[in-house]
Amino acid sequence: MMKSILIVALIVAAQLVVFGQEKDASVKGTVEQEVLNTEREQRDAYLRRDVAATNRLVADEFVLTIQGGEIGDKATLITFLKEEPADPTLTLNTEDTQVRVNGDTAIVTGRRIERRKRPDNNQEGIAYARYTRTYVKRQGRWQLLAEHLQAIPGERSAVKVDAQVYDDYVGRYSSEIFGFSVIKEGDKLMVVPDEKGRPRAEVFPESESEFFVKGRNFRILFMRGRKGQVAYALLQINGVDIRAKRIG
Repeated sequence: MMKSILIVALIVAAQLVVFGQEKDASVKGTVEQEVLNTEREQRDAYLRRDVAATNRLVADEFVLTIQGGEIGDKATLITFLKEEPADPTLTLNTEDTQVRVNGDTAIVTGRRIERRKRPDNNQEGIAYARYTRTYVKRQGRWQLLAEHLQAIPGERSAVKVDAQVYDDYVGRYSSEIFGFSVIKEGDKLMVVPDEKGRPRAEVFPESESEFFVKGRNFRILFMRGRKGQVAYALLQINGVDIRAKRIG
């Protein structure tokens, strides 16, 4: 159903641009700016972990889909904002942005640039993703109704680390979306999903605490608590961060 709505909105928006561009240029520009202002407000609320602003700017029926088929909703987003502390090193910028408006529906497409410093070595990392967002106007204000993210993979290379450090990461982990185990097989570190039918994957080190899966936009960062033991894993899957607590 959502796919049909998106396709129809895109077609109608394209027709409006072709047949009414000169007549409605000033009005169209004003509406587009309203949508982009909402984009900025929503992004700033996410970075600040502002739950009240997010509740206002995101529709109750909000749906997030990411490359690979993972799905989230407003409840998932709100829970993340409440539980995940803000990262002062994180910045989110966009480019190649286009806005198409059809009445009380707007579609925004563009390229997202995410920058943050790695917790283990304080070096800046960067990730790219293409996005499509659908907004609806209700009671005079725009709200985010749906978002689709598709990561743009970057080249990664494995580094040599002492496989003994892998022992610190072995265990079971759980997030609100799924659970998994980390196991050691010889000098390899493997991630094994709890859900039957999902394949296990070998992860390769970028550093002693950061790992990636070859051919996929998947990273896992093992985070230590005050006592030096691994407390949780931060998964970065197709541009989305998921925190998984270590439970065993």
